[in-house]
Amino acid sequence: MKEDQKELFQKLLDESFRKKAALEPGAKVSALVTSSKSDYVFIKIQEAGLSGIIASDEFTEAPKQGETIEAYFLQESSGDQYFTTCLNGDTISKDMVSVAHHAEIPVLGHIIGENEAGVEVKLGELTGFCPFSQLDPELKKQNNGVGKRVRFLISEVGNKGKIIVSQKKIADKEREAKISVLKGELKPGMFVTCKVKSVHNFGLIVEADGLTALVPASEATFKKGADLSKEFHPGQVLRAKVLKLDWEEEKHSFTVKDFLKDPWAQNVPFKEGDLVTGTVESVKPFGVFVKLNEHFSGLVPNRETGLQNRTPAAQHFKTGDSVSAFVTEVNPTKRQISLSLAKAKEVQERLDYSGYLSEETSSTGSFGAILAKSLNKGQKKG
Repeated sequence: MKEDQKELFQKLLDESFRKKAALEPGAKVSALVTSSKSDYVFIKIQEAGLSGIIASDEFTEAPKQGETIEAYFLQESSGDQYFTTCLNGDTISKDMVSVAHHAEIPVLGHIIGENEAGVEVKLGELTGFCPFSQLDPELKKQNNGVGKRVRFLISEVGNKGKIIVSQKKIADKEREAKISVLKGELKPGMFVTCKVKSVHNFGLIVEADGLTALVPASEATFKKGADLSKEFHPGQVLRAKVLKLDWEEEKHSFTVKDFLKDPWAQNVPFKEGDLVTGTVESVKPFGVFVKLNEHFSGLVPNRETGLQNRTPAAQHFKTGDSVSAFVTEVNPTKRQISLSLAKAKEVQERLDYSGYLSEETSSTGSFGAILAKSLNKGQKKG
């Protein structure tokens, strides 16, 4: 029985050594964080049946116990298995640069200058070069990253030791990793924090954790015909709600209206029977849209324009025209205001006529009073 146990133990030991030997420098592993200390993060590589350590200064924020991370095997020293998530400082040697090149291990570089073709990158005691074409657009906006410490991938190691690196490749990989996570987590109706990348007439291009989406102009503000460039700017951080996700076409849309005041939720400043002044916003085959203020517009159906039947409204109205309209209906449920130019003209004529009558009555009254006074004077003289 003891012999069987001894043989089993030997087999397990041999298997352990075999798995360890299979980890060549640069081997990529999936590691489980067992604990984080001030100097090292301790990990366990289950498929290889061994434990290892990663220098804590590789992390801006220490990973939590139980978290799974990707790492690369460096070497064994004094019985310890050393791993890395990104080569930096003293770990960047000529030999490790070759390993990093073939295994696609990220390296931390310091951008120290630029020329006409790209930027110069300090890699430990070595120097590399990154063409402008291999810089992520976001980094280009930041003075090409000069002075920053950035992660790169080694693209090429020349015979004379020339090292070409790419920051765009690693930025794309990181973005793909984030997108992969978002595909499983993000759903329509969820709220996200995003940053404005650019502002256009048709809407805002925003980014949330690597996901690029469109906030249509109609979902960016409640104002009618608003100039988005006056309300938003690149770099602005917004809270948004996911409207649509299309992973195949990579077309996604958000709305920020949930975080704006809805004018229809307030007291609508118009009611049926009001006589209002507005500006023609657009002319359609079915009627004329009139802008009443920055938040509200109303529709004048063709039958309410005051034009003869089958007379195209486009022949009599153009964008920017000032018109008087009568409010025939306000429907908060449908968010619609119905207007009539014909009734507005009719009401205005009645008001003018009433005013004329008032003036006539006033004049007649005055003339009658003068006449009465005159008659009284004549009787006294007689």
